[in-house]
Amino acid sequence: MPAAASAHTRWFAAGELSAYQTGEPTALYLVAWAVVAIVIVALGIYFDRRGILQLSFLQPMRDHAFPRAAATFSMIAGAFFLIAGTHSYFFSPNLSIASGIPAPLVVFQILIGIAFLAGIYARVAACALALLWLAGFAYSGVIPMLENTWVLGTALFIAIMGSDYFSLVSFRAFAHLTRPFHHYALSLLRVCTGVTLLILGFSEKILRPEFGINFLAQYDWNFMQHIGFEWFSDYLFTISAGAVEAIVGVIFILGIITRLNALVLLVIFTIPLFILGPMELGGHLPHLAAVVLLLLFGGGRKFRLIREMKR
Repeated sequence: MPAAASAHTRWFAAGELSAYQTGEPTALYLVAWAVVAIVIVALGIYFDRRGILQLSFLQPMRDHAFPRAAATFSMIAGAFFLIAGTHSYFFSPNLSIASGIPAPLVVFQILIGIAFLAGIYARVAACALALLWLAGFAYSGVIPMLENTWVLGTALFIAIMGSDYFSLVSFRAFAHLTRPFHHYALSLLRVCTGVTLLILGFSEKILRPEFGINFLAQYDWNFMQHIGFEWFSDYLFTISAGAVEAIVGVIFILGIITRLNALVLLVIFTIPLFILGPMELGGHLPHLAAVVLLLLFGGGRKFRLIREMKR
């Protein structure tokens, strides 16, 4: 994998950055955040067992609300893949034709995006997307594809749910085959979203803090210093951002307090939109759509640490 591939436009870094050297107590920071993570997960388990902060009132009550939302999600994902492909990158800006991704893969991504957007054999296109994600390992490496595990989650979700409400052409036989797996759709989307956040928390921030520090040198986002914590360095801020992202990912993976977790993540995702503008929204369309789905409909009943209590 080309060295520049992992750095190209990552945190707005235009090239490879040298590993950051620091004399700060990294081990102390990580231990402190590990304790915070354990406390948050423990509270999440307690809340789930007690039925506290489930935010169930957010669940849409209209008939067929979930299938319609699933079809909308498919269209939003399609718009993203179309935008990504026409801007010459593959799933994320750091994976581009310039960094070594073959142009045919990017073109294939565009075709999949059009299929999702127009509802043309959406389930077949979803299977093709899963294969495209697997093909990415050969050209970008393991970590970049794991950072894009959300693509696999999107593919599995659409393969199961389809885009039947807003489709030009659908494969009805495929729809009947996937119907028994509808209860898995949200859970798979939740887990894959969580894996993406967990990996990104480490790969982009905790293990590679130079990208975050370079970003903070360009954009004064270390709000901790502005509210009186002058000792809160850019390095600690980057480590903390990665820890928060990883914790949010772990909570999604475990399937505890999913709606509350999604609400927190939605706030985190929304803040940069007011600072970086519409391009930031374009780059996070499917992520925002997935978080909204989890906020409204929960995390599904499968692959959860805490089973639903029988009423």
